[in-house]
Amino acid sequence: MPTVFICSIISLFFSLHNFHITHTTLHYNASKSAIEITIKVAAEDLERALEDKGLNNLRIGADNEAESAHEAIIDYLRQHLKISPNDKPAEYIWVGKELSRDMHDLYIYCEILDCNKNGQIKFLSIENTLFTEIISEQSNITLIEFGENNQSLTFTKQETKQRVTVIY
Repeated sequence: MPTVFICSIISLFFSLHNFHITHTTLHYNASKSAIEITIKVAAEDLERALEDKGLNNLRIGADNEAESAHEAIIDYLRQHLKISPNDKPAEYIWVGKELSRDMHDLYIYCEILDCNKNGQIKFLSIENTLFTEIISEQSNITLIEFGENNQSLTFTKQETKQRVTVIY
C-alpha cells in the first residue's frame, strides 16, 4: 500500500511539472493615463528561455544576479509580449521585479505611459508568445482591467495574437 501511495505522489509531481503558464495583468490607470503591466512567470522558464538565446549564468533573482539580467529580461519581454492600443505598437518601460517567497515565481512590473495620446483607447491588440519557443504546451493568460471592462485571454503556441475592445 505505501508503494502505491508513493508512486501516486511521484506521478502527480511529474504531471504538475509539465504544466507551464504565465499570468499577465494589464491594468489601465486613468489618473496616470498609463497601462500598468504585471507579469508572473516561473523563474526557471525565464532562465531557460534566455539560455536558449545564449544568455547564460544570469542567476535571476539571486543575490549574485548578473548585471545584464535586467536588460536581458526586458529585451525578451519586448520580443514576446507586444501591446498595441488602437493598433499603435507601444513601448513599455521597466519598473522592477521581485522573486516570490518560494523562489519559484518572478513578478515583473512594466508600464506604458501616455498610452492614449492618440485619442481614446478603443481596443487593444496583444501578441503574447512568452516561452512558446521553448515549451510547446505553454499557456499565457492575460487579464485586462480597463475600468469596469475586465476580460481574460489565453494565448498558446497556436493562438499568439488577439484583439479586444476596451473603450476607455
